[in-house]
Amino acid sequence: MSTSLRRRTTKRVGLIGLPLLLVAVAAAPTQASPTSDSPSPATRAGTTPQAPPWETVRLQKIKLPATVKNAAAPAYSKDGKHLLFFGNIKADPAQNPDPDRGPLHLWVVGTDGKGARCLSCGTEEPLVGEAEQPGLIAPFPDGKRVFYGPYGDPRVLHCAPSVLNCKTATTYRIDTSGSVPAGGVIPPGGAVTTPSLDTGGASSPKLSPDGKYVAWSDFRSDSLLSMVIGRLEFAGDKYVVTDPRTLNPAGPASPTDPDPRPWSDSSALFELKSFADNGRSIVYVQVGGTASGNPDLWKVDLKTGVRTRLTAYPEWEEDMAMSPDGRSMYVGIDSQRRHYFDWAGLMPFRGFLDASWVGAAAITQVSSSELRSCIPFASALLPADGDRGGELVGQIVAPYDGGDIRETSQLHGWPIWSPDSTSVALSTQSLTTLSPAPYLLVAHFDRAPSKPRPVASSAPGDWAPAPQDYHGALGAATTVTLKGLASGTVTVTYPGQLGGPTPTEPRATYSGYSDDGKSFVNGTQVIRRGGTTVRLLNDLTLHGEHTGSLRGDITMDLKNRPFAVTGSQTATYDGTTVTGPEPADERCAKIREKLPRPTKLDVQTRRSGGSVIVEVTSAYDGAGADQQGVDRRPVRGATVSVGGDRATTDRRGKAVLHPRGGRLTVHVDAGASFLTTDVPLR
Repeated sequence: MSTSLRRRTTKRVGLIGLPLLLVAVAAAPTQASPTSDSPSPATRAGTTPQAPPWETVRLQKIKLPATVKNAAAPAYSKDGKHLLFFGNIKADPAQNPDPDRGPLHLWVVGTDGKGARCLSCGTEEPLVGEAEQPGLIAPFPDGKRVFYGPYGDPRVLHCAPSVLNCKTATTYRIDTSGSVPAGGVIPPGGAVTTPSLDTGGASSPKLSPDGKYVAWSDFRSDSLLSMVIGRLEFAGDKYVVTDPRTLNPAGPASPTDPDPRPWSDSSALFELKSFADNGRSIVYVQVGGTASGNPDLWKVDLKTGVRTRLTAYPEWEEDMAMSPDGRSMYVGIDSQRRHYFDWAGLMPFRGFLDASWVGAAAITQVSSSELRSCIPFASALLPADGDRGGELVGQIVAPYDGGDIRETSQLHGWPIWSPDSTSVALSTQSLTTLSPAPYLLVAHFDRAPSKPRPVASSAPGDWAPAPQDYHGALGAATTVTLKGLASGTVTVTYPGQLGGPTPTEPRATYSGYSDDGKSFVNGTQVIRRGGTTVRLLNDLTLHGEHTGSLRGDITMDLKNRPFAVTGSQTATYDGTTVTGPEPADERCAKIREKLPRPTKLDVQTRRSGGSVIVEVTSAYDGAGADQQGVDRRPVRGATVSVGGDRATTDRRGKAVLHPRGGRLTVHVDAGASFLTTDVPLR
């Protein structure tokens, strides 16, 4: 067993949390082989059409007082000149007997590192959880309150006269029971003929930018997780949630509904991630529906219910934050090109049972600091409309530098962006202690400050039903044969509610199934669930315009940590083949070499009279649905110097300089994402 997995394990409700999942889960992802973050030689052609340029990123470490041992999960204050974060107190062993993992409080500090102050000290017992990601933070727009707290137990801090001048502070808990129907019982409806259970949970709660709504994911037996939004109201001694609405895609209207989409869409696995579009939308992660086994980011317009897929690359993308100006998207968990989960998501096909097995992947991979420390995730920057069908690769924001500290996922959502959209607050984790660094880390982008878009209402439209009126397909006890949108059929057996002591065997059999009339799926998918064990069996082929296969037998036992995972799965798609999952011990032993490093620059120079024209580009391999493409773009904001002159590259990656002298060297510094490069001027 690796050193990382020997350390004691703590719990966190992250991408799929706890109660129902322990009886409804499955296989663990891994890497097939590492990929390089360096491009091929500069002879490789051109740029990705209509893609924004790569950006120059400068990392800032904000030093904190010596009394703060760890500094976790920063978020920007309303004014953009301060950071809120979780920190523990090194000097007080009574409050913090374990300084590497001890209880934490809510702090504030200036972005210049001055004025660090504990806000929640004395208002309540300190937070107990993982030091790396102890909870969530979001400022209210009034500048007097902060939404914060552990996963599943959110609270609000009141400061007078303001958060930045907090002379008196009071903490109020949020009563989340208002998001759960009475008794936790959902009456039958749609395709579900027996009552379903809603056990709540308030997983990964988020505050709307207008401060009037909260949203999170609750556990349900007919859909595993339901995304819920409700109005947040102060009741004098606590906050309460009223008028809850469910944000999941609609389930089938009846046991005989002939449309495959509601059966498929509502049986996917969901978790709410963040408010976006300044409150108008919710972004969530979805595994299933049109892309079985592929964790992708989607968003839903709260007013209209219109859904948009943001990422389609056949890997795990999760946790995100949209910039206030609506131009960029930070992706906190990005495993593009690192062959972590593509054994599950490489071959695209419509799934009908994903939530029955994908929950295990989350529990076995991201449910503790130890597990997350062994994952080759990195944060990445994409345009706000996403990866455009998987063709764009996310720019690595803070590559691993070879030391003990790595950047880890930021879960707050929109509050990690500075109001002027020029900076993102990052989270860190030690590879040895698993705790965050004793400093705060901020990524600054070489871009002009911009004004945020006006805050929008987060009120959901009439399309979003109350929790008691929502019914997911996984609660149905039936066998249904559905026609593809273009041709063929799929016969799906739903054994009823998720959970319970009785073994079940959800099954889908595809016969020439096609939604587009170009590619066709044949074969079977079976999930055998019983007790704490889940077995995933796939024997599927894809033929037509695209070809592929998915063959595997993976068993996971979630009875004890570390989780026992046996078997493997091989996926092929248009000539690409991957196999997984990789055993956790092997992944942990190689994690330092698999974390992404800075990417090479391609620098082209030419003389034009007395001037020197420099063009700077860079490229990531592994782009596209088949992972065989290249995403090459110009680098904006790089500092170029030669012969005593200095210039900055424009959005085309070009700079014009006027050096003095003959044989000279061109020096290019494009920030943290890229390797500093020197090339001789010919």
